[in-house]
Amino acid sequence: MPDLERSYRRLLWAYPGFYRRERGPEILTTLLDAAEPGQVRPSRGEAVHLLVNGLRYRFVPPTWIGRLAAGLVAIWAAVVLSGAGALAVWGLANPEDPNLAALSDDLVGRSASSVYELPGDNLLDMAYAYRSYGEFQDFAEEGWNGGPPAPMGQSRVYEQVAETPTVLADAYQHLTSAGWRTGARSPGGVNSRAGGNSPNEVFWAYRDGALLRVSEHDNQTGMKISAYPIEPRGVLAGAVAGFVTGLIVVLQGMTWTAHRAARTPRPIRWLILLLGLPALVACGVNTLDNVLSMIPDPGSANVLFAADYMYPLANQIANPLAAGVIALALTGSLGLIAGAARMSRLRPANAAASTGEVAEH
Repeated sequence: MPDLERSYRRLLWAYPGFYRRERGPEILTTLLDAAEPGQVRPSRGEAVHLLVNGLRYRFVPPTWIGRLAAGLVAIWAAVVLSGAGALAVWGLANPEDPNLAALSDDLVGRSASSVYELPGDNLLDMAYAYRSYGEFQDFAEEGWNGGPPAPMGQSRVYEQVAETPTVLADAYQHLTSAGWRTGARSPGGVNSRAGGNSPNEVFWAYRDGALLRVSEHDNQTGMKISAYPIEPRGVLAGAVAGFVTGLIVVLQGMTWTAHRAARTPRPIRWLILLLGLPALVACGVNTLDNVLSMIPDPGSANVLFAADYMYPLANQIANPLAAGVIALALTGSLGLIAGAARMSRLRPANAAASTGEVAEH
């Protein structure tokens, strides 16, 4: 195979498969016929033209309805897959719930009056049920400038603690002496002080992947010690990678579907449109719900935690209606397109438009 023909064939891979099968030989013949004598490689203009038009066929649907549908579905899928990317990174990091019950009881000098467990066994359940408020948003105001806490772990409450300020001061000194990295002692964040007659002093401490929050409780009559892991790094990068991957893959798939749908008979196109309308509404509403649900409470410090990036995927598991409607619509549309193809009723691609691309050169 001559070098020029081989180079043209490589450039034609920018086009989607269906287009290469139907129009590739024709475009290749036109290009070879128009080549200069002795030409051994495509000109820069030819290469750019083939690449740009090939990518256009891959990522730009043929009609405005197709572009709207492809864009809505691709953005919805990209947001959901950003949650999958975040989940993958979090799962690989696998932060464990710190078991510091004995240490907490030792710091106060007795057993806890009550214990509260934060959901951490199922990451998607955690991401869906978790809401960033209170101590999770207040850690910066409470003197901690290290890694943010992950919303999984345990809180132990000690009621009716005598000499609570002294107990808290002793706990601070004990942890500092034991090699814990301690933050400043502070009167507590905005949410921590809400509803109380006097501020509850608090401090944070970190060692070996575990983050402690030690505070006075119930207007300085008790103590509360919470233990969390530090949230894993790289979750945001995983979410971005999932979003970009989903956008590229799904937009390309939806563009392929739009090209095939545009070449079916008019009655089938109307059926595809009617079938797809509920799915497009579901895409828009569900995407908006995912994004708004990730935004922190305006009354908080507006910290976006790593767990929040998993919410779009967790939302689909907890509320599968939107995903079900979208999946059914896409399945039905592909079935209609396949049925039209089996009946040999697909219209041929516009040959004039195809050859016109290269005739300009």
